[in-house]
Order: sequence, then C-alpha cells, then structure tokens
Amino acid sequence: MITNWELFTDFGIAGGLLLCGKLLRAHVTLLQKLYLPAALIAGLLALILGSAVLNLLPWSEQFASNASILTVVLFASLGLATDFPSARTLVQRCGSLWTFNQLANVGQWAFCAIMGLVLMTVIWPDLSPAFGLILSAGFMGGHGTGVVVGETLGSLGWADALTLALTTATVGIFASILVGMLLIHLGLRKGWIRDFARFESMSKTARRGLVPEAEQTPLGRETAASISIDALAMHAALLIAVSVAAYHAAVYLSGFHELVRVPAFVTAFALGLTARGLLKKLGGKVYFDDKVFGHCTGTASDFLVVFGIAAIQVTILLNYAMPLIAMVVLGVLFNLAMVLLVAPRLLGENWFEKAVFSWGWLTGTVGMGIALLRIVDPKMRSKVLDDYAIAYVPGSVVDMVMISLVPVLMMKGMAMEAISGMLFYLVGILLLWQVIKRRQAALAPVSAG
Repeated sequence: MITNWELFTDFGIAGGLLLCGKLLRAHVTLLQKLYLPAALIAGLLALILGSAVLNLLPWSEQFASNASILTVVLFASLGLATDFPSARTLVQRCGSLWTFNQLANVGQWAFCAIMGLVLMTVIWPDLSPAFGLILSAGFMGGHGTGVVVGETLGSLGWADALTLALTTATVGIFASILVGMLLIHLGLRKGWIRDFARFESMSKTARRGLVPEAEQTPLGRETAASISIDALAMHAALLIAVSVAAYHAAVYLSGFHELVRVPAFVTAFALGLTARGLLKKLGGKVYFDDKVFGHCTGTASDFLVVFGIAAIQVTILLNYAMPLIAMVVLGVLFNLAMVLLVAPRLLGENWFEKAVFSWGWLTGTVGMGIALLRIVDPKMRSKVLDDYAIAYVPGSVVDMVMISLVPVLMMKGMAMEAISGMLFYLVGILLLWQVIKRRQAALAPVSAG
C-alpha cells in the first residue's frame, strides 16, 4: 500500500525533472527552436530514467495514478476560473471559430472512431473496437484526456489503452511543432502571413522562457489578510474541496447503471463552475483571483505531462507499433485537411492565424497553439486567443459528453450508435452555421453603430 511519503516522493521526483527540463529549455538552443515545453522535456527524461529504460527513478508502485488526480485538479481549477459567454457574444464575435472548433473536434473523434474500425476489420482483427479513440483522445485533449479515456477503456477491459493514449498525446505535441512549422513556412510562401517572428529576431525572454526581473509581474492578488488565512491557502482549500467532492460525485453517479460512467474531470469542471456561480451570487467572488486559479491549472497540467509520459510502457507500444503509426498518419492528414481546406472557407479574416493556432490544439495542446500563434502573429493583432477563450467554454461541454459516452459505447458494442450520433451532430453544426452567418450579418450594422 502506498504511503503518504511515497506519494510525496513521486511529486518530488516530478518537480526535480521539471526543473531539469526548464534548465535544458533555457540553455539548449535546439530545444528553444523546437519550442518544446519544459514539461515535455521532463516527461521524456522521466521515461528514459524510469522503469521503461534505465530504471533509475524510485517511483512508487502506483505513481501513474497521480495523473488521474491531477486531471481532476486541472478541470476543477478551470471551472473556478471560467465564465460562460452570452449567446450574443458567442455568435457575433466568434461564431465562425466556434463552428470550426466543433467541426474539427467532433469530426476528429468521428473520423478516428471510423478509421479504427476500418483498421480492425480490414487489417488487424485483434484490435479493440475503440482503438481509433486513443488518437483523438491524445491529439485533441493531450495527456489529461488521454488519462481519462485510457482509464475508462481500461476499466472496460482494454488494459493497454492508457499507455497508447498517453503515447498519442506525446506524439501529438511533436506533430504540432514539426508540422506546424511546415505550415508556417507554407504560409510565408503563399503570402498568408502579415507578420512573422523569426527565431533570431525573438527576444531572449521569448526564446528561453525566463522573464527578467524588471519585466516580472505578480502571480495574483492578495485577497485575504494573512492574520486570518493566507490567500494562497484559501484558494487551495477551495480547489482541493471541489476536486475531492468531484471525485466522490463521479463515483456516486457512475453507480446507477453499467453504461453510466461519469469521469471525475466532468464533475470537477461542473462543480468548479457551480462554486464560482455561488461565490458571485453571495459576493465572495472578489476574494478569489482568477489568475491564481489559472496558475493552478497550468501547474497541474505541467505535472500531469511528466507523470503521463513517465507511465508509458514501451513493451505495449511495440505490440501496437504498426496500427499506431497508421492511426497517427491518418489523424495528421485529417487535421491538415481541416486547417488547409476547411479553415480558409470558414474562418474569414485572419484565417491563417486561427488555423495555425487550431493546428496546435488539434494535435497537441492549447499551449502549443499559442507558441505557433506567437510566431505568425507576434503582436497578437488577430485577437485569436480572445476569441478562442469565448468559444471554448460552450464547446467544452460537448467535449465532456463525448469523452464520457463515446468510449463506453464503442466498448459495449454500440459503435454505430456512437458514430451516428457524432455525424448527426456535425450535420446540425453545419446547419447552425448558416443561422450564425445570417445572425452575424444582422448584428453587423448594430455593432458598427
């Protein structure tokens, strides 16, 4: 049985690796040119130094389960810092980006589910019917969603799913960088980019990722007097309470029926939003800083990546090498089609900046999308991040429904029902897009006035 100190040691090892990753990122030019996050470097170090290769790290026997806890904390903090946009704001400002996000997101899930079944039927009959989902889980949601989907599929009888989903999440980050840079060079040749920041012209801060003392800003506001409670302790107390309540709520809700499996990250996001709403209503929101919760989200994400990559089992990867490579290639081609064929027809002004950013989160993480965006739009004139923040929240509800239901349906012999549901949703989005376009045209004169 794992002890408290073994758990603490796991986080100590992960923290040390994160610092090593940051040190390498700050001083190795090649890593800077590849825009590799320190967490990814740390995760690769953990994989090499861990039991998969050199077996030098004293991880606890259950260290991989730390990723599950961090996923819940990540979504709880995200909920605590999130506001739902009004329908008018969503339609008028970023209706096209929301539409594209939905088509790309649900489309990737449907495409991967279908391709996984094709590969199983035509070439590799021993594959799981949910094999394709490991690609969409890893590419779309990164290591957090990879953990959720991998564990869900594991609980339904496919034990190898977690390692495969974490692998696609890791591969996706590399794909977002390498193919993303090729897209940027294509955009330069085609004249799609108005502004461009070459690596040589970037500031030392941007290259190394360390902010000079003169440019440093506070992490958050002091919202409580330390004579009563430390402000950080108050934020941590709320975050931990929401996370633990989310875990127990997920366990309770998942006990009603065998087809009902509510991941804890869903209840974490929901309870985070609920707690935020209650704080606003009761007047307590002013004492909780969104910026602090934002840093909690980033912290959980960084540690999650380290634990996620460290948990990859190389022997399992060898058994799935060929179908996994095939699935990755198919996923990259699908996302390229979305970025190069759909985006210019849907996203309107600044379509390439939006497309490059979308490529980053379609294959890797939002962080990778931001890194690519800063290259093609160094002065952030396109306002892509602002629009994405507005479009993300309603879209995240759909994400959670798919992540919760689709893996269960695929494993329970209801693949056609799951795929049909996603395809019907995509048709509905295309029809809704026609309504959004008309609504945007109607609102344009009002906004101009």
